[in-house]
Amino acid sequence: MGVTIHFQGILQDKRQINSFIEELTDIAQTMNWEWQILDEDWTKPSTAKLTGNKDNREITGHLALKGITIHLHPDCETLDLFFDAEGHLTSPLAMALYHAEGNDYKYYNSVKTQFAPPDIHITIIKLLKYLQKKYIPNLEVEDEGGYWDSEDKNELEKRLAFINDKIKELGDMFAEIPVIETQQYSAEQLAAIIEERLKNLPGTGTEKQ
Repeated sequence: MGVTIHFQGILQDKRQINSFIEELTDIAQTMNWEWQILDEDWTKPSTAKLTGNKDNREITGHLALKGITIHLHPDCETLDLFFDAEGHLTSPLAMALYHAEGNDYKYYNSVKTQFAPPDIHITIIKLLKYLQKKYIPNLEVEDEGGYWDSEDKNELEKRLAFINDKIKELGDMFAEIPVIETQQYSAEQLAAIIEERLKNLPGTGTEKQ
């Protein structure tokens, strides 16, 4: 749950990759954002994989990616702007999961902005629009905040506030179930209790009449 920006595309000319990295690094430095660069060998196949357990996962192997990840705000996910040897936008995690599970999300990228200030969301959208004009003309963006299409800050703020309110209501609802009580129920019984309480949340379209 949370407002997220989804995007995918292909670098117009792979010979632009060094200029791309240099320009994004310069932007990050100017804005005092944290960043990290990958400049791996595209001629070698990716051997990326996930190691460790569910509580301590690590990506190992050769990613075969070039690009940059930018951390704009502590309450916003990092913005991954990496390209594989064919010029597709992707991410280290997507590459590792693709090799581990063969999933269909290798070229689907996202950044959740839900808990960051609206201006961070707007900044990411403006940056993506700039990259679309200069480097990734076929960039496709699905903006759950609506700003990509409308450039309406008020609408973005409404969507962020709405989701934050629902998250708080869910948190309050779960807090009403005592820990000692949850230990008495099976997973199926707890799921039924949660589903019943969700029906009573206003604004979900499922509340009881």
